[in-house]
Amino acid sequence: MGQGAKILKTKLPTALLGLLLMGLSLASLGFGPPKLVDSATGDNPIYQQQLRLLSQGTPPTVEARAQLIIDVATGKVAWGRNIHQRLAPASTTKIMTAIVAMEKGNLNDRIVIKPKHMIEGSSMGLQPGDVVTLEDLLWGLLLPSGNDAALAIADLVGGSTPNFVKMMNDKALELGLEDTHFTTPHGLDEPGHYSSAYDLAVMSRYALKKPLFARIVATSHQVVQANRTFNLENANQLLEGKNSLPGVNGIKTGLTDDAGDCLVASVTRNSHQVIVVVMGTPARGPAATRLINFAFEQFTWVPLRPPLFSQWLEGDGKAWDLTLGQSWEEMVPLWQRFSPRLAVNLRRSNGLDPSLPWGMASYFIGDSKIAELALFPKITQH
Repeated sequence: MGQGAKILKTKLPTALLGLLLMGLSLASLGFGPPKLVDSATGDNPIYQQQLRLLSQGTPPTVEARAQLIIDVATGKVAWGRNIHQRLAPASTTKIMTAIVAMEKGNLNDRIVIKPKHMIEGSSMGLQPGDVVTLEDLLWGLLLPSGNDAALAIADLVGGSTPNFVKMMNDKALELGLEDTHFTTPHGLDEPGHYSSAYDLAVMSRYALKKPLFARIVATSHQVVQANRTFNLENANQLLEGKNSLPGVNGIKTGLTDDAGDCLVASVTRNSHQVIVVVMGTPARGPAATRLINFAFEQFTWVPLRPPLFSQWLEGDGKAWDLTLGQSWEEMVPLWQRFSPRLAVNLRRSNGLDPSLPWGMASYFIGDSKIAELALFPKITQH
């Protein structure tokens, strides 16, 4: 293996021991499922190259009440602090407003804007008497973060703001969001209106599966032609301009007195997409930028391979190769990219049905299971 791959023994030099202790603290802060394990027995060896990568992978200092990196493909948390803390979400609320509007409304339905839709804060620029469609309102909701658009959507889709907010909370329950409760469709501060970094990431991952939502939040500028023209600019400055970052394609900003600055950002690079959430920060752009850079510089995606030479043998000599039912890549810290190990459990309880799994492949880093994938048969010989 060479010098760089030497297994560490029980007696570690002071410098290496310090790195190990730092690694343990990093794992406790939230590198997700994988954990650093001191394995003097050699069962889970720790290599000097891994320690070098670990020393370079210190999470950035980010001033935010809650922060999170999640892998969009798997939905797993790669890094986080205070991810389940209930906090004021400000206009990131509008992610759920858009979800409910798209699922319960008709994009071509129109509404006449009334004085009651005028409200403080960020605005689409609506005026009483304007006639706009639901799709027009979605652009005004998600780009300039229009509170006026949120109230108009609530009336158009829910019949009233209270009824629409109930629909939002029902959807939150459906998605299993345990730390979210809405009292408004716009996110201005109110008692009992809260969400968490993790819940915002879950609802964002869900929303991104909707092509219209994904297209809107990735757009920096849009001209909406209704009874008059609306020139809409996206409040997410990571999309375009001097503060933009490669691969940023959404999602939503927020700012109120109680919430502080908030941002849910989506970034895709080399076919891998992450969602980064910062809540309660004095500067959402720089905070999110540090986490985005950390995600793509200090993590990688490891393909999980099917087991080698795994077969089910019949008494008549028939052999079935077992293979994974799906391709899978796991987001892991760079220092753990060579670590996954595989355990196979074969339990054929489905007769000879090759459409059903005949076993499970479990993948581990250290003592932590990072994935469990079904194994399916294909006949190879008679």
